[in-house]
Amino acid sequence: MKIIQGKDIRVEKREKLEEVIPLDMPYVLFVEPTNLCDMRCQFCPTGDKNLKKMRPNGSMSWETYCKIITDIEEFGKKLKRINFYKDGESLLNKDFCEMVKLAKKKGISESLWLKTNGLLLNPELNQRLIDSGLDMIGISVAHITKEGYKRISDVDIDYVRFKENIRDLYNRRKDCKIYIKIADTGLSQLEKDLFYNDFGNVSDYVAIEGLHGWSMSDVKDFTMMTESKTFDGIPFTQKVVCPWPFYELAINWNGSVSLCNEDWVHGTIVGDINKETLKEIWLGKRLYEMQKMMLEGRRSENKVCNNCFYLTCAPDNIDEYKSQILRKISNKFLKV
Repeated sequence: MKIIQGKDIRVEKREKLEEVIPLDMPYVLFVEPTNLCDMRCQFCPTGDKNLKKMRPNGSMSWETYCKIITDIEEFGKKLKRINFYKDGESLLNKDFCEMVKLAKKKGISESLWLKTNGLLLNPELNQRLIDSGLDMIGISVAHITKEGYKRISDVDIDYVRFKENIRDLYNRRKDCKIYIKIADTGLSQLEKDLFYNDFGNVSDYVAIEGLHGWSMSDVKDFTMMTESKTFDGIPFTQKVVCPWPFYELAINWNGSVSLCNEDWVHGTIVGDINKETLKEIWLGKRLYEMQKMMLEGRRSENKVCNNCFYLTCAPDNIDEYKSQILRKISNKFLKV
């Protein structure tokens, strides 16, 4: 068992953004197989039936996904990572394993990651996941008892079977790393110890993460009134400029493209891969205008970005360089 903080795998080997922006292509893509979920967690917008009504809901079609793969190939270089998740439970998409397998076959990304709640894991699916070519599988555990799952996520589970399925996945993992974490929803020390005991020997990495707010965090307290701390274990830092739109994008299940994975309400749309290529979106006016808005200190003009708790957790801070970055991205945009 290797006990870590989230930053140990998510905030490593970072480049200085002020030196590499503007990028010819994103470093990271979030590809959302579905924004449907089989859990209703109190700390997640997808778990709130009223908040879910504020966006379209569904699952990505195979045709849409294949278009994404073709668009990525157009860049001519590999992404650093594709995260096959965003707002929903990715394994609810029946084509999930084939999606990963195609990305692996095409060699379009250095790394392929999945984050799942693990409820659908079973020996047959576990083998398919490993065979698909995933490099990392993150499993988000909601609680360490059946009763806790019901209270936090409003689902009834066979907790013993749940653990057995995770052990089976771990035993099949080969070169795929297994990361198991639990959100600290007010866990007692005994519950934390039980978490390590239950999952420490069936994972490569294990962590207890803090809860974080989301975009539009003024609509609901997603931290459940717990002790305020970042989920990654890095200090809270207030920022003017959000760094994510300069090196990542999130492709929603319907092909619309958001600035980042925290945009659960689809309020930062900068394109649609059903109507344009990913390269056109990355080099396009809508993304440029959003980046410019950030750099000019006008983040409040977008309701999603205005009250974004998650920004305080961003590992990069480019506030000091906003003027020089604005000059660079403007010069590049005018030349395109």
